[in-house]
Amino acid sequence: MKHFFTLVIMAFTISTFAQNIPNGSFEELEVRDHFKLDRWYTWTKNVERTTDSKEGNYALKLSNTYVEGASGTRGLARTIDYNNKNEINGLASNADALSLAFWCKYDLAIGDTARVYAVLRQKGVYRGKIDFKFTGSSNNKFVEFSVPIEWGTSGSRQIDTTWFTLYSYTENQVDGDGYVIFDDLHFENIGEKVGTFYNGGFEEWYNIGIDFPSQWRSVDLLAYDSYTNFLQSKSCTLSESGNTNLGANSLVIKNYKSGENVYRGYAFLGDENNDYYTPHFPFADTFRYLQGYYKFLPDGEDTARINVRTYANGGRRSFDDLYLHEEKAEWTFFSIPLGYNNVIYPDSASLILYSSYDKGNEHGINTQLYVDQLEFVMEPEPLKLTVDELSISNHYYPNPTAGKLYLDSRLNIEQAEARSTIGQRHTLTAYRNQLDLSNLSDGMYFITIITEKDETITIKAHKKSK
Repeated sequence: MKHFFTLVIMAFTISTFAQNIPNGSFEELEVRDHFKLDRWYTWTKNVERTTDSKEGNYALKLSNTYVEGASGTRGLARTIDYNNKNEINGLASNADALSLAFWCKYDLAIGDTARVYAVLRQKGVYRGKIDFKFTGSSNNKFVEFSVPIEWGTSGSRQIDTTWFTLYSYTENQVDGDGYVIFDDLHFENIGEKVGTFYNGGFEEWYNIGIDFPSQWRSVDLLAYDSYTNFLQSKSCTLSESGNTNLGANSLVIKNYKSGENVYRGYAFLGDENNDYYTPHFPFADTFRYLQGYYKFLPDGEDTARINVRTYANGGRRSFDDLYLHEEKAEWTFFSIPLGYNNVIYPDSASLILYSSYDKGNEHGINTQLYVDQLEFVMEPEPLKLTVDELSISNHYYPNPTAGKLYLDSRLNIEQAEARSTIGQRHTLTAYRNQLDLSNLSDGMYFITIITEKDETITIKAHKKSK
């Protein structure tokens, strides 16, 4: 039997009163800036653009970060990408030079050593190198270095390419926090500038930062804020043009790859990265449903999950899930009944969306969950059906009932579950279009019904003994 889930499809018209979830339509956007140095390969972590420059508007800053009991991290930038030499394979060079010059501001911890290493080449053949190391501090001032070129034994000083590597530290373990700022990298011949490199002044950068919906957080943003690093493949993005239910944008949550493993993507409402499962936004009334639209494109056996929680005075009042396991290539309406009771009204809520939520770790890399137009409502809005009319309706009687409940349906009931207002779940006995509520305690219940054709409806029934 497939997973039982509480997907509510309403085909009736009813006026509603709704509270918009913060940016529940995903129209308000933000970008966490991260600037990439053009034509240079850089580690994401500990490499940044800085306006503290000697020449022009910008310079390159490499940092060391000390971590007690661990190796820490360093900054690195180079003009070759060993994994993709067609993309970054050195800087074009052509000069009769004696030295490599650059401006530098630095403050390194005792024991840490920065390094400038360059290999000069002609048609792929080694011609010479520069290998310069320095320590200490420049006392918050830019100083200029001019480092002689060590030419090879061939005697040729004709070059067409230079491979640069700039380090804030040369070894694997840093001894303390520190930084190096590089600017105006060029060739010299007895103090005269005789050759420059594309972007040797570190002026050309482009933004590869993370775009995300305002007031939401994602695993991508968590990785960047925690490690100043990007996921190997993006997990949470905004939909491409035209792929929305309403408006300009919707949220797309994807499984992502890290190393050789595939993990589920997720996004949640929050201003901070620790707002994962905490009361986050005000819950202004006794709303009964979370509703919205989704598309689900599973890769394999993945099951997506939408989880909403409500709270009162910091304590949890409800914990409600919608599990999605069937592919839905078109926008589909959903509504989740909220399981709190009226004894203590909620004052806040949280919401988290998962692209996959199975019990194992077998996630498909191509699994995608699209979500749009999220809001809390008193009653679900009518669904504008894009498929054939359902053969199951919301007509049922008697209500209240002491035991038997009859549903106006042309199909037999395959499965039914009752959930009390405090979240307790009960499997119901069904026969054709009849349900037996006689074993339930008196009270209000949300009853989710699945027919023999997998059509689903949730109704609200009152069990009252005579």
